[in-house]
Amino acid sequence: MIPIAILTLNTALVLVLVALTFVFYALMSRVERSPGGKRDLPFISIVVPARNEEGKIERCLESLAGQDYPCFEIVVVDDRSTDRTAEIIERAASRDPRIKFITAKSLPEGWIGKCNALVHAGAHASGEWLLFTDADTCHRSNSARDAVSYAMRNQADLVSFVPVQELGGFWERAVMPVLLGSFLLGDPFHTVNNQRQERAYAYGQYVLARRSAYEAAGGHQAVRDEILEDHAIARVVKRKGFVVLCADGHDLYSVRMYTSLKTMWQGWTKNLYSLIDCRPLNLILILTLINCALLAPFLHLLAAASTCVQAPPGDDAPVMAALALVEMAALFAWYRRTCYHYQGVDWRHFLLLPLGALTVTVLYLHAAYLVHSGGQVNWKGRRYTVNSSRTIERTGGAHLDPALDRDTSAYN
Repeated sequence: MIPIAILTLNTALVLVLVALTFVFYALMSRVERSPGGKRDLPFISIVVPARNEEGKIERCLESLAGQDYPCFEIVVVDDRSTDRTAEIIERAASRDPRIKFITAKSLPEGWIGKCNALVHAGAHASGEWLLFTDADTCHRSNSARDAVSYAMRNQADLVSFVPVQELGGFWERAVMPVLLGSFLLGDPFHTVNNQRQERAYAYGQYVLARRSAYEAAGGHQAVRDEILEDHAIARVVKRKGFVVLCADGHDLYSVRMYTSLKTMWQGWTKNLYSLIDCRPLNLILILTLINCALLAPFLHLLAAASTCVQAPPGDDAPVMAALALVEMAALFAWYRRTCYHYQGVDWRHFLLLPLGALTVTVLYLHAAYLVHSGGQVNWKGRRYTVNSSRTIERTGGAHLDPALDRDTSAYN
C-alpha cells in the first residue's frame, strides 16, 4: 500500500505542474490575422535547408510557394543529400522563378551541418527579413504575412513560433506528447519575451529575423558549433540588445519532425541533454517530474483499485481512490490542453503516457551517457560528439576553406 502522505505529495505535484501548463497557454502571445492588401510589407527571403528530405521537401515548397505575401523569394539549400532531395528541389525551381536552388559547400571541421547550410543560403538571400524554416514543415497561406506583421507590430528583431506537431505513428503519439509537454515547464511564464530577462531561445522550425539584427549578431556563423543552433542564435541576438520574442504558431504552420522510432531516437539523442544544459542535477529533476506526473498516477490508480477490491477494503482505500482519481483527472486535463498543438491524437492516446514516460526516461539517460562518455550521435549520416557545453567537439585541426571564408564574410 502506498503511504497516504506520499500519494498526497504526488497529487499536489501533479496539480502544480498541470497549473503551470495552463499558465503557459494563458500567457502565450497570439498572432493576429493580418489584413489583406499589400500594405508596407518588406521583401523577405524564406530560407530552407534540406538534407535527405525527399519525402517532405516537395510539400514544404508547395506550401511556401502558395504564400499570400506580396514580395518574397525562397532560397533552398541542399545540404549534400544522398537521396532525391536535390532533384525534387531543382524541379520545383524550374517551375517557379521565386525559388533559388543552391548546394551547400563541404562541411568544415567543427561546424553543425545546418549552420553551414544556412550561412551559404544567407549569401544568396536578398530580403530585408529572413525567414528560416525547416524542410519538414507545411505552411498555411497566411503564414508569412501574419508572421511578418506580428514581428513589425511588436518591433521584434527575431521571433519564432510554436508549431503544430503532426503525430502520425505509434511511437510519435507515445513519446512526443511527453517530451513536448515537459518542455512547456521550461518557461511557463514566457520570460523569453521579457527583454530584461536573459533567457532566450527559439523554435527552430520557424525563425523570422530582421536581417540587420541577424548580421549584427554574427548570423549562424556565430553559433556554428552549437548543437541547439536555434536556441543559440536567439541568445546571441538578445545579448546584442535586440528584441527576441516567441509566439503561438498554431495558425501558421505544422511540422512532422519524425516518422519512425529510429529517426526520433537519433534526432532527440542529438540534443535532448543539451536542452537541460547538460547538468546531471537537471537530469534527475526532469526525470523525477516526468515519472511522478505521467507514470505514477496510473500506478496509483491501479494500487487504489487493488485496495478497494480487497475483502475487506483497507481503511485508507477511499482516500487513496480519491487522490488517484484527482491525479488522473488533472493529467487528462493536461493532455487535452497540450493537444492544442498536436495533430493525429485523440483521447485514446492518453493511455500511452506511461509508455511515453518510460521511453523518454531511457532517451534522456542515453543522451546524457553519450555526452559524458564522449560518444557520438548520428544524424542524417553525420556524426557529432557533443560536449557538456552544448557544442560539438572537433575531431581534428581543420579550418574553414577559402571558399567558405568568402561566402561568410558578411557575417563576421
